Amino acid sequence: MVLGTAVLLVIAIAHLLGNGSDASSSGDNDAASLSAESSSLPTDDVTLSLTPSADTTKKPKPGKATRTSEAPALAQPEGTCLGSDVAVTPKIQNAVAGRDVMIVLQLRTMESTACTWRVAPETLAVSITSGKDAIWNSRACHRAITRRDVVVRRDVTTNVGLIWKQAKRSDADCTARAGWAMPGWYHVTASALGGEPSDLQFELTTPTAATVTVTATPKQDPTKKPGKKPTKKATKKPGEATSDEPSGEPTG
Repeated sequence: MVLGTAVLLVIAIAHLLGNGSDASSSGDNDAASLSAESSSLPTDDVTLSLTPSADTTKKPKPGKATRTSEAPALAQPEGTCLGSDVAVTPKIQNAVAGRDVMIVLQLRTMESTACTWRVAPETLAVSITSGKDAIWNSRACHRAITRRDVVVRRDVTTNVGLIWKQAKRSDADCTARAGWAMPGWYHVTASALGGEPSDLQFELTTPTAATVTVTATPKQDPTKKPGKKPTKKATKKPGEATSDEPSGEPTG
């Protein structure tokens, strides 16, 4: 019996020692697992970097011109223009009979890029006609053309103006005695010396009379009521004879 009890104690102690060994190995395994997991995590500091989104700068659409504030450079004149190379185009707007009419001459070269041209009665001719009737011309009224030097270009128009004074006809000496051109349709022709003439039809309209509005103002004060003027009564002074009473003493 004592022997059996001792055997049982030995078996119990061995069992307890076996369980302790299992627990120790299990704990070692868990520690090893935790160590492996912790070693798998990155030890470096995490750095956040912001990457910009798509570029929001607007780019011009293909085929669309970009606006610039700089004006295009004009061609510089080289030499003197030939009259045969200068094209003259007349323009008239709002022409009224009896009033000054502005004739605008648009100048351009046909071949030269840019050149200097002398505007003068000898180099420029302007005339106004109505059918076969010659109304006005710059040969007679040469003072209408002011002498000046202008730059004429092929790609840019140069404007020169002259005045048709009071829309009058011109005689041989362009005197003031010539009559006025009547309202109607006319042709203006302009050309440089040696160049091709250019023609424009325009209308000379009837002048409109100015309307004058007169506001009548009453002379009498409307707040004052008309009344009768008081009549003066004849008063008789004491001792004064009236016209009905005889004057003086009767004679015997």
